[in-house]
Amino acid sequence: MENLYKMLAIAVGMTATMVAPIAAAETPAADPLVGRAWIETKSQSGLPGVMMVFMADGSLLMDSCWETYALRKWSRTSHDTVTWDEDGAKITAKVKSVSPSQLTLSVKAGKDTFEHRYTVAKVPYICPDMKR
Repeated sequence: MENLYKMLAIAVGMTATMVAPIAAAETPAADPLVGRAWIETKSQSGLPGVMMVFMADGSLLMDSCWETYALRKWSRTSHDTVTWDEDGAKITAKVKSVSPSQLTLSVKAGKDTFEHRYTVAKVPYICPDMKR
């Protein structure tokens, strides 16, 4: 009986040793895109840039100082590509670079591709007064 307990202890120890690395490998790394308020640094319109917040649940909050906010669905279609639905149109963007403080997206709109650069918003962030 004592040998049975020893064998059981060895089996449990081996299983725990084997399972821990597998569980660690299955845990996804934190996505640097997610959970930050990204503000466009230089918009093409000259107006204060769009703010984008990619959330882990697949929601995308888009807002700006001159437009009403919108909640959209987004997903990562590959390690360097994201898509979101914008009023029925599927927008595809290549993640050219992302760091804890900077993001560059190459956004495909129809036949055209536009590069958008973002930085993490400094808190508090308040939209400037807009000329009417």
